[in-house]
Amino acid sequence: QLSVVVQAPPYRVHRLQRAMAGIPTPKRRVAILGAGPSGLSACKAALEEGLQPTIFEQAVGVGGLWRQDESGKVWRSLRTNLSKYTCAFSDTPWPGDAPDFVGGSEVQQYLEDFASRHGLLDCLRTGCRTTHVERAGEGVGETAGPWTVTWETCQDGQKSSSSESFEFVIVATGIFSRPSIDMACVASSTSRVTHAASYRDPEEFRGERVLVIGAAFSGADIAVELASTAASVTVAAKRPVWYLPRYLGGRPTDLAFYSRASHDKGKGISEADRNSRRHTFFASIVGDVPSSIRLPRQADGDLPFVAITDHFPAAVLDGRLEVLCVQVTHLDGKAAFFSDGSSQEYDAVIFATGYQLDLPFLSDDLRTVIEFNPADLLQPAILHESVWRPELPGLAFVGLYRGPFFAAMELQARWACGVFSGRLAPPSAEEVERGPVR
Repeated sequence: QLSVVVQAPPYRVHRLQRAMAGIPTPKRRVAILGAGPSGLSACKAALEEGLQPTIFEQAVGVGGLWRQDESGKVWRSLRTNLSKYTCAFSDTPWPGDAPDFVGGSEVQQYLEDFASRHGLLDCLRTGCRTTHVERAGEGVGETAGPWTVTWETCQDGQKSSSSESFEFVIVATGIFSRPSIDMACVASSTSRVTHAASYRDPEEFRGERVLVIGAAFSGADIAVELASTAASVTVAAKRPVWYLPRYLGGRPTDLAFYSRASHDKGKGISEADRNSRRHTFFASIVGDVPSSIRLPRQADGDLPFVAITDHFPAAVLDGRLEVLCVQVTHLDGKAAFFSDGSSQEYDAVIFATGYQLDLPFLSDDLRTVIEFNPADLLQPAILHESVWRPELPGLAFVGLYRGPFFAAMELQARWACGVFSGRLAPPSAEEVERGPVR
């Protein structure tokens, strides 16, 4: 006779022993910073693990960068460049009649509905700007005490500060923290200077000569929209980019990219060879590209840069946009000076130059531990699987990467909360040293 013995995880044994003795099991508290997609997925995972989450959000509600008010970072006509199949949580598919590429306001509504459906709003504290996160006790390391979170609120013009202790902290403030603008470059400018994060509507620039600095995701689409109202639109694009449409072969481009088949084709070859294959593939699908757009060199083994945009190349071809493959060295008065020695005058300048990660609530010691470098736009913090730093038990990061891949946020959140509840073991020193397994 075969008998099977199933050993329960230690945290479940502990709970069972307390329950049998009539002792209630206190819920372990976790502070979650941010109520965007990553913070909401972290809150849901915490509730599922039997933890007691509290979300601290400085805006008046959930949504993060997708909010439609001044705290958000999306313009009115924005459509996602990833399909609804990628921008969705595992248990909350989009309605069947939703377009493949939804608008920013639709994403905001999706997140509000998600938070309401799963009871996350009961865990939310709005109007709370986190100012400090610090480890009580001995600082970093396994012997340190719980975490203290300090936040600031403002009511009737009066600011007040409060603090609470938590066993765990999840940083879910996102990668799009601080708009990246070279302030030394604009110091002498008299043009209207903004960042894509503040752009909302092309009517604001009607009849103006506009310079858009940067031509990746936001820059390309904003420039096309501005062409409908501005007197002229010039795009300064120093980096070669492959411009791809939202659909390839009748299906969303992200579904063509992210498949097991495409992943398997890259096994067993070097990263340089993989990148060369990507360049070749992109070159085969871009179609007619105006000569003023500088494309990446196919022979290069560097990682290709891609922007998903439907109308940018066509707008350049028909003369609605001017593209300069130069770097803006500085602005002075109304003039923009370029790396090729030329200059032009503009009424408005929009920086579509990305974002820098900002973690002002972490102490200098903590930022040193995570090797924080905001100037590194690709990997500003060195974390195991973008989640952990073994010297900081009880602290996890969710959504600290570029791209609104809801599934990845969800998996990171489940992993972090599974470790915090005791259901999962934290990554071992050997796993961290070995690095990600691909």
